[in-house]
Amino acid sequence: MAARIFVSILKISPKFKKALWKRIYQFLAHKYQTEDWTFMNYGFQSLNESERIELKKEDETNRFFIQLYHFVASKVDLKNKRVLEVGSGRGGGADYVERYFQPSKMFGLDYSRNAIEFCNKVFKDSKVDYKFGDAENLPFENESLDVVINVESSHCYGNVPAFFAEVNRVLKSGGYFSFADFRDKEPFENLKEELANSGLEMVETTNISKEVLQALDDFNEEKMKRFGKMFGSWLKKPLTEFAGVKGSTMYEDLSSGYTVYYHYLLKKN
Repeated sequence: MAARIFVSILKISPKFKKALWKRIYQFLAHKYQTEDWTFMNYGFQSLNESERIELKKEDETNRFFIQLYHFVASKVDLKNKRVLEVGSGRGGGADYVERYFQPSKMFGLDYSRNAIEFCNKVFKDSKVDYKFGDAENLPFENESLDVVINVESSHCYGNVPAFFAEVNRVLKSGGYFSFADFRDKEPFENLKEELANSGLEMVETTNISKEVLQALDDFNEEKMKRFGKMFGSWLKKPLTEFAGVKGSTMYEDLSSGYTVYYHYLLKKN
């Protein structure tokens, strides 16, 4: 019930939602500096075992989270392209994309200064350029990027249509926007309309709710172990909700279909 009330409050004021999520991410990036916590998505597990991707040994501990990035990033040829991840968080996704997909330049942008400081410390030897900035006012020139990716981040924004307009602005002609996130059913209808009005051409739409739920199932035990080591008892309950563990509101909503998780690929003509 408390989780439902919280969600309802966020729906009332998008600006409040954005400010609240920013404070949460600022706190987590400042309080928890552990260098092996570099991903914050729900993960992805293909239902087809033949689609299992090859990873370096050091990346296996983050396989489920990486697989979501791989699904999003592999939709477009990124080699020798200028690529931006909006909402790069703790930096693991942008670092993975840079190492495995070989863009000519990889940027990671986040509106948490603490997260950017964390990334620049943990990934000091990375080729990724981590930058502070707002998804609704991207600090890039017009038509300066080949690809923009956005993974499980837009639900935190105050003005999603403004974000889509900024993506359109910074993409070169022929550039791509690869985007994955979840919504409850009613906001999902709004999202489809916002994408249709973005000025970008829809290339591909994929419901990946089952794959995300499978990852939550497969990683649940390990996630709870990590939480037990990292967080005090007062934080465990809200963070288990936040992380979508079994029994959480997010997990139950994905299981029932009340919440859906989609990937979209769009192109700027």
